[in-house]
Amino acid sequence: MNRQSKNEIIAEANIISHGEIITRRSFSKILKGAGIGLFLFVFSGFCSVALAQTGSISGTVADDNSGEIIQGEVKLLNSNTEAASSGGAFDFTGLAEGDYTLLVNSPGYYSRAIEINLSADEKIEQIIGLAGVSANEQRALNFSNTLSTERTNDFGDYSIKEALVRVPGIQVSREGEINIRGTGFDSYNVTLNGQRLANTGFENRSFDLASISVDAIRKLEVIKVLTPDMDADALGGVINLHTTQLAGKERKLSARLGGGANTQYLSRNGPGNRAWLNYSEKFQENISVALNLSYQEDQQGWEELNLSYGLADFGSGLVDVVEQISPSLHMDNRGRFGSTVSVSYDPAEEESYFFRAMVATDNRENVSHANNWLAQGDWVDQLTTGAEGELGTYSHDARQQSTDITQATFQAGGEHQLETLDISYSAGWSQSIVDRAEHLFPFEIGGFDYAIDWSDRARPSMTVTNRPTQIMEDGSVDRRFMIGQEFERTLEEHVNNEISARVDVNYPIGLGSLKAGVSTRLSIKDGEYDENFFTYNRTLRMVSFNMLREPNRNIDIIGNDYTIPWLVNTGDARSFFDNQRPVFSGDDNLNRSRSEIRNYHSSEHINAGYGMATFEFGKLSVIGGARLELAYAEYTGNQVTFDDGGDFIESNEVIDSGNDLRIFPNAQFIFDATENSSAKLAYTRTMARPNYIALTPFERVNHFDSTIFRGNPQLDPVTSDNLDLMLEYSFDNNAHISVGGFYKELSDFVFEREETVSGGEMDGYQERTFHNGSEKATIYGAEFSLWQRLSFLPGALSNIGTFANYTWSASDFETNRPKETAFPGQSPHVVNVALDYTGDRFFAQVSYHRSARFLSLIEQESQIAPSLNASGQVYLDRYQDGYEDLSATFRYTLSRYFMIWANVSNLLRNEQLEYAYDRQFYQTSTYVRDGLELKLGVRFDL
Repeated sequence: MNRQSKNEIIAEANIISHGEIITRRSFSKILKGAGIGLFLFVFSGFCSVALAQTGSISGTVADDNSGEIIQGEVKLLNSNTEAASSGGAFDFTGLAEGDYTLLVNSPGYYSRAIEINLSADEKIEQIIGLAGVSANEQRALNFSNTLSTERTNDFGDYSIKEALVRVPGIQVSREGEINIRGTGFDSYNVTLNGQRLANTGFENRSFDLASISVDAIRKLEVIKVLTPDMDADALGGVINLHTTQLAGKERKLSARLGGGANTQYLSRNGPGNRAWLNYSEKFQENISVALNLSYQEDQQGWEELNLSYGLADFGSGLVDVVEQISPSLHMDNRGRFGSTVSVSYDPAEEESYFFRAMVATDNRENVSHANNWLAQGDWVDQLTTGAEGELGTYSHDARQQSTDITQATFQAGGEHQLETLDISYSAGWSQSIVDRAEHLFPFEIGGFDYAIDWSDRARPSMTVTNRPTQIMEDGSVDRRFMIGQEFERTLEEHVNNEISARVDVNYPIGLGSLKAGVSTRLSIKDGEYDENFFTYNRTLRMVSFNMLREPNRNIDIIGNDYTIPWLVNTGDARSFFDNQRPVFSGDDNLNRSRSEIRNYHSSEHINAGYGMATFEFGKLSVIGGARLELAYAEYTGNQVTFDDGGDFIESNEVIDSGNDLRIFPNAQFIFDATENSSAKLAYTRTMARPNYIALTPFERVNHFDSTIFRGNPQLDPVTSDNLDLMLEYSFDNNAHISVGGFYKELSDFVFEREETVSGGEMDGYQERTFHNGSEKATIYGAEFSLWQRLSFLPGALSNIGTFANYTWSASDFETNRPKETAFPGQSPHVVNVALDYTGDRFFAQVSYHRSARFLSLIEQESQIAPSLNASGQVYLDRYQDGYEDLSATFRYTLSRYFMIWANVSNLLRNEQLEYAYDRQFYQTSTYVRDGLELKLGVRFDL
């Protein structure tokens, strides 16, 4: 091998440290295995072994922040010597006296070049820390972005959902739904070390990313452009979670303890806590074990004001009226437990085996309290009710929802490097069990007339003008007169099992490599749904229930504009319901009508094969190939029939099945213009399968109202043809910039269609079903990201780092309207900005996130909207404000073993509005997450 000059090696080290330029020499090696972009390699410092008349340099290198052993490449050189080592530790012995340069490189970290003067017989042992590259802007194959656990800690994130907000091209709705590049909420799949995770959705294929703690993983990776060796049903991309890093030479034990609270809701939610333990060790030079345990209690609260409108005619044409005003308080408590284990066995250099597992639970309880002023259409004029005689009502709804998610994932496999090719294989099983129990306890009093103050369209109010005996001195309704209404109970259990296996073969050739493989995946999901309405057969008064703490203190909602005088103890109400169940009666027809059609069984068997080739022509690298997927699916639902009087007749099980064969072409080009710059271009095809409820062959026939509602197992998946472009440039180790664009053309959207049956015994019935529409959508946008370490500044200012990313996206969606509209769920502007300072012991960061408002719902029918002064009817589509947050993080290292940390978030109290068509006239919801969220603790590294 030709010896490189010292300057050449240092230049190469700088490139490797960012994971930036993929050289022709290393390109095919990077593509081996599962084809998942970069790995975070990591390092460790200096020990010594003394030999006669010679010295030694040995040790380990660790992450500056976490102290975690990291792997990578270590080079030692001087004028007469050049040696290299890789792995978690290194040991250079038999060194002559003299000056040496130690070069340490790892993707995702700053490289270091350390000058060492070695004396005869000297043993140098030193731990070297590497500082991580700030932000998620490391260049990677497959158009992916990566966040390490240390970076998520810099932002103070608790769950995977919170961490994903920092990644370019991702937005999160106020309900916690993830949207990648505007393709729609939940249009992605989630993997653990490349193993498909079972989804946690009820009737859909979504995955609750808030259920997994960031403490349970080592890094998360967002892959926006797929390769042929990846499942094709990831229209928006893949979120791949990586488990704990395996150990180097030494045992590693780290722990974190902490707690926190929201200042606004502390008296109701209480404090939270955070605990984390990570252990890794290497045995007998070829067995590595890593274990991670974590637990979090996370409390949140928010307030919401919901408004609904009606139409009335007082002789001069239709006008808008306020039909209902509902302020509410929500309290959310979440306990996350996670455990992962990784075992690696390497009996020989060309042979390796692994076992990985994750078990996680998420227990969530949400309690909400809402007051409802309802006019009931009883209008005298636009601001007064009572024309038909005191029809208005006032109610209080107490709701308790408990959701338990249990996830278990196991994967095993191996890799063999044969003389002419490499073979890898794996098999795994993933299961999710989701249980939800929701109870609604409504209390109501009627016979009211209201005066409506609509001078502030965003903050209307209703004041009772009659029934003084039911009104307290402060104007609130006396709860002693409020009577319990129809209680509602909903029970759901959804179990998803994903069993998969794959074999991949990689064959190096002169210009690159050929890769092929086969895989099989069996996805089985069962959904059970039971919705019941119960009426208490006696009079049940609200005062029969205990109130929560501070019963005499009004709870201010939405900036003190509304109050909720009493909060029903939902635990007390649920105990009453369970103990008094025989005194309640239910409507069996209503229960069966809503529940039976939502029970289903799904079995999807997907067999796939792929072939891909990687070629290198000078500075140009080409990846080309295709994936073939054959899906066989069987769905089971219920056919429910009701007679002319609306009474239940029968329910029969229905089974339907189908096949689907599709090919997914893939072509990617990477051009390394210089050592510091590259351009990437890709064309891919992806898809998204319809939700389970749409595919289930259920049918509900109701002869009473002449309606039919049925599913459609023959639905096609939504498909997308994608173009992606990315340009990247690195300025040594101090800055990195990237600019990219994407274009997607989507078709075969699933819609609900209602039409009148013509002919047969159900002639004239209204039939509602699901179908693939002919409408198309195009989604396009650009992503910009910048990371820079301000090392050119003098003194302490050189420790400042910045990172920023911005995503712009737009879309054109065909509907039945004359003009196209935007794609729902797509925020056109998403911004992340952070400024950090890294000292010897102190770290601080301030970060800001903002996503712009977006179209949340497309109305299918036009409506009259008098306040708009528009001629004819308009589509009152819903729009929702984006998400905004300012947070800060602090860390101080007391010693090599101890560090204290603190996070504060929600520094900006901002209201998120939802409105119909026009923000000024039709505000439908105001959402506020109030109070500072404070968290602090200590970390131990032993």
